[in-house]
Amino acid sequence: MTEIKFHTGLVVPERVITNVNEFAHQDFTPNWLSSLPRVIEALCAKWQIALEPVIGDTWITVVLFGTSPDLGPVVIKSSPNAVDFVAQARAFEIGAGDNVPRLYDLDLEHCTMVMERIVPGTELRHVEMDDEVSTRIGAETLRTFWRPVSDVEGLMPQRRVMQPLFDWTPEPELIDTGLVAQAQQLAASLLQRSTRTCLVHGDFHHWNVLQRTSGEWVLIDPVGIVGDPASDIARWMHNPPEIAVREDFLDVAARRIRIWADVTGIDADELASWALVGNVLNAINCTAFAPEVMQTCIRVAHRLQTLVRR
Repeated sequence: MTEIKFHTGLVVPERVITNVNEFAHQDFTPNWLSSLPRVIEALCAKWQIALEPVIGDTWITVVLFGTSPDLGPVVIKSSPNAVDFVAQARAFEIGAGDNVPRLYDLDLEHCTMVMERIVPGTELRHVEMDDEVSTRIGAETLRTFWRPVSDVEGLMPQRRVMQPLFDWTPEPELIDTGLVAQAQQLAASLLQRSTRTCLVHGDFHHWNVLQRTSGEWVLIDPVGIVGDPASDIARWMHNPPEIAVREDFLDVAARRIRIWADVTGIDADELASWALVGNVLNAINCTAFAPEVMQTCIRVAHRLQTLVRR
């Protein structure tokens, strides 16, 4: 395996290189890996960024941390997937606000961005607090991110994101066919009657909510989807992972849904339906590379059936 090294001596993790090579057929940016050291060095020179000797633990993107005299603490993020990268960049631009990291520089040709680094960046996942409190914080932070979109170019339509659910070839040894059928029916109904279309996060959970030194909460890593905001509850419902095995999961889930309904004004039954659909969709998307996440989502979806009334 060819080593990819940056100007500071930092090396791209082997896992990233392996995954990029394995999935290179998926319309990835040509020569992304080989050009990355040059692109990063140019951005560091432009903004006088001093890179830290650490690199993010990622699956297929490259995430670097540093400090600039003009910008302050920064994150440099680069992705081989141009479609995903553009969607996220659009999400940062449209969703700009106090609860979203500032986007400082954007290189669309090489799918690389420089953005604000949240300090100290404590994840909501690692703050000791009652689940009801953290759920309210999450919902209130997310609500301000949702906003109407006049130009959807570059964003991912929700119907496209949900297509793997409808295209699923039954594999009962992995996912119960009855559960998938129910999710497909619910999804079709939800999409047909949805009247709210806005910028949604698409990957909202306890690791993607960070705290500033001021105590304010910020959301990171939006996917860049245009669709129904109720769909954002799905990944919250199966996180943190230990939540799925709690004996009182249904009580916790019901409380979470009530809090989201109270904060957002979205009907609780609709939130429950989107939660079930989203967990089945996530299970399907995780079958090839994250079997543990798949099992967690399946377990949560099965248990959410009790709360779905449509």
